[in-house]
Amino acid sequence: MRFGLKILGGIAAIAAAWFAATVLFLGSNDVEIITPPSVPTSADSPMPKVRNMPAAPTIGAANVSDIDFNNYSPALAGVIGLTEGESRLDAVDKIRLYFAPEAGTTILSTASATFERDDNAVMLFSVKGLPDDSVSAQEVYAVFSGPGGDAKFNQTLAAYGMRIKCYRGSNTTEWQTDVCP
Repeated sequence: MRFGLKILGGIAAIAAAWFAATVLFLGSNDVEIITPPSVPTSADSPMPKVRNMPAAPTIGAANVSDIDFNNYSPALAGVIGLTEGESRLDAVDKIRLYFAPEAGTTILSTASATFERDDNAVMLFSVKGLPDDSVSAQEVYAVFSGPGGDAKFNQTLAAYGMRIKCYRGSNTTEWQTDVCP
């Protein structure tokens, strides 16, 4: 610990000496001020451009009564690896990791909503702009049972499901539970 403090003190002393030699001894007229290059803002900018960024998805429910749980499939949600009875924290982590983009340049738009009640909670997660050639959007619901409030993180997963939108096929605009072509 003392050795590290001595090194840190030595670095500070060197920096102070350099500053004093540069500014005080050379005089202000002899100091060259270096400014960073300006960042190009023209069309020739080397900065990467974000193209075709998907619009933010919307959650189609203002409250729990707006959700028709029959329009979701637990089988489709099976790819997430959820298990009824697991903790709320574990289930939410699995859903968020499932929706996390893979390394690369993919930009996904996500949204979520939580409806807390005294004895349960319902959460909706939505993602849009998937790099998949058939699925364009996914929405997952999760129902957690147990007391809410301060004890909400002790809730357990009671039900879940997923619905999807497809890029192609006879239905490309509505949510569905059929696998996309």
